[in-house]
Amino acid sequence: MSDPCLQIAELLRQHQSFLVLTHYRPDGDAVGSQLAVAILLKQLGKQVEVWNDDPVPAKFRFLPNSDIVTRPPDAPKDFDVVIAVDISTWQRVGTVAQRIGQRKAFINIDHHVSNENFAEINWVVPQAPATGQIIFDLIRRGGFDLSLDIATCLYAAIATDTGNFTYTNTSAASLRAAADLVETGVNVGDLCRHIYESYPYARVQLLQMALADLTLADHNRIAYYWLTNDMFQQSGAKREDTEGLIDYARSIQGVLVAVLFEETPDLGKIRMSFRSKHPKVDVNSIARHFGGGGHREAAGARITGVPHDVEEKVIAAISAAIKDAGL
Repeated sequence: MSDPCLQIAELLRQHQSFLVLTHYRPDGDAVGSQLAVAILLKQLGKQVEVWNDDPVPAKFRFLPNSDIVTRPPDAPKDFDVVIAVDISTWQRVGTVAQRIGQRKAFINIDHHVSNENFAEINWVVPQAPATGQIIFDLIRRGGFDLSLDIATCLYAAIATDTGNFTYTNTSAASLRAAADLVETGVNVGDLCRHIYESYPYARVQLLQMALADLTLADHNRIAYYWLTNDMFQQSGAKREDTEGLIDYARSIQGVLVAVLFEETPDLGKIRMSFRSKHPKVDVNSIARHFGGGGHREAAGARITGVPHDVEEKVIAAISAAIKDAGL
């Protein structure tokens, strides 16, 4: 059986104990996909645990069964099947990896072009706009029931990774999936209020500080700003509050690439998020140059260094990519 979808569907039916993982600092696609798989397994009467190094972000805690996501236990635990969703590299599970004991099967379901195929069964679909889209296909093609709880999680997954169906990765397939999910009973208005209209005031204060630092470079074709540890301390914002902040730089007319630099609590570690608005500028390649990865239009990386030096190297690499694209 060479079709990974059917292979995975068979494993879900055949085995009894499962662990579902996603990456640390999970976004909407990660949380929605992880919960959708867990709910599906529970519907099948399986034993399921859902681990993550970080808690579910506040704005996604309205999703069904979000309370089943826990920190891993102190001692390693055995499972029949381990399922990783929306993870491009195994390192992105963090300390969770050290708590996994014996397993009979290891599944990797993802849509990142930079995925390293780290599992035994790798279902990686780079053209899919979200991992949630692949999970939707698993349910449909695998012959599983699409419950309202699963549909709600999958809608959140697909909507967030397509910019609420505004990014260029939005496809006819993703819109058809969204229609099917709404027909299942998903309340789009309620879901969007939770995700896009329930930000804490601390996030607004963090954004205000970041925008005050906004810089344009390379003839205004690059926009970037910093989130420093001092900004987090002064605003009271959490690390999860950074999701979506890069879109403000990306939305500026004439900007081809936006970058968000973030100081992390780990001394000397700087997290970078990249967004491209031009099909000829591949930010995945830029991110991979700095040890990261992602998609052609959205990618990220972490690097150790002095902020000024990191900024200088990254902006130079982006400028070179724009030049190489003939722009």
